[in-house]
Amino acid sequence: MSGTDAKTQPASSDRFRVVGPVGAIGIIVASMVGSGIFTLTGKFGAKVGTEENVLAAWVIGGVLALCGGLSLAELGAMIPCSGGSVEFARRAFGKTTGYLVAMVTILSGYFLSIAAVGLMLAEYVNKVAPEPLSLTGVAVASIVLAFVSQVPGLRAGYAFNTALSLVKIAFVAVFVVAGLVWPFDARLPEAAATAASAHPGLFSAAVASATLSVSFAYLGWSTGADIAGDIERPGRNVPIGILGAIGIVFVLYIGVNLVYLRVMPPSAMTEPDGAPMQAIGAVAATHLFGAAVGRALAGVIALLFFSTIVSGTITAARILESMAVAGEIPAAIGVRTAAGVPLRGLIVTVVASLASLAIGNLDDIFGLLTVLINVFSSLSVGAVIVLRYKMPDAVRPFRVPLYPITPIVYLALAAWSIVASVMEGGWKAIVASIATVALLLVIKPLLGLGARHAH
Repeated sequence: MSGTDAKTQPASSDRFRVVGPVGAIGIIVASMVGSGIFTLTGKFGAKVGTEENVLAAWVIGGVLALCGGLSLAELGAMIPCSGGSVEFARRAFGKTTGYLVAMVTILSGYFLSIAAVGLMLAEYVNKVAPEPLSLTGVAVASIVLAFVSQVPGLRAGYAFNTALSLVKIAFVAVFVVAGLVWPFDARLPEAAATAASAHPGLFSAAVASATLSVSFAYLGWSTGADIAGDIERPGRNVPIGILGAIGIVFVLYIGVNLVYLRVMPPSAMTEPDGAPMQAIGAVAATHLFGAAVGRALAGVIALLFFSTIVSGTITAARILESMAVAGEIPAAIGVRTAAGVPLRGLIVTVVASLASLAIGNLDDIFGLLTVLINVFSSLSVGAVIVLRYKMPDAVRPFRVPLYPITPIVYLALAAWSIVASVMEGGWKAIVASIATVALLLVIKPLLGLGARHAH
């Protein structure tokens, strides 16, 4: 390993490698499965028109997730460190690009996202609470509880996450099995206005847009690379974790959609006023099992959100550890306790996430930064191509099948999503992206100064 590699490689003690294949799969599944599976199909089902088109969007989305996951599996097995998705970009594209990827990832992918998920969790809690609760109060409590769950120790923190993941997988699996066999009177009727209309083709803009939406429901597979510094036998278990999680999530997602299609045709996936259906999971559960189960689903979705907050908190601390070792933020933030807990990184994560709750409409911010998020997240996958040339002799315990087709397929989707984001967000998205990059570059010396003082 060269001197540069040694400097940018986050240190990892073997005694901190406590996560086996089950734990790795668990945290990745926790990162991937949120409320999307219970909402997205209803938002595009009527537009794509046919059962084949609905399933095609989820199948293609799964294939694309697999292409990205395979790419990071190679890199995570080769460079098993904390914050791997950022480290790969540093090595492939240089320190400045790596810094930008790290900052955009930690700010939008974790701090803002944890706050947004906390608020969504609160909304679902209020659906089952006997009295209305403060959305901000519930969000704060969930974020703090996620932090507290990680403080006792490295093994305990991961074990808690794994337990939540098993509950999440079990619930969705029960929903699928029961939904496919439970007797009910009849499907919801087709919408009269669309029943006789021509349906979009498989390669139509409607199916393409649906696939793009679905691809976000699969996000989270990069978590396996970001916690690779804590994974035992990473050359074996990082690929097992990433690919195992993607496989489990794919089966669950297809199963849930088969339940939806058993209950209703795509044309029926609308609200009474003709707008896209907002809560298809609750509608299907109510139609199959009754109103009480439909309401209970809201509480279970809140638990799914909490699991996502826990996994996000764990991963964010590892991203910060990577940034600290690279000198992008004060080195003290990356220091672990004797028990291996990245306590300072966890504290920064919870404080920044709580502060993000005060920003206001987080959806507007995500909308403006979609272009930037897509550009920088694709660089981690693109790094597998660059590092094949820059590090040809590196030991690769796992290699991407069908290379270079696999990462190119993913990058093609990334380019497509970037163009779609620009077209949807217009000049505002472009200006917001440029302004964000400029601001991050302006503050880089200040963070670097803090890092040098920390040393």
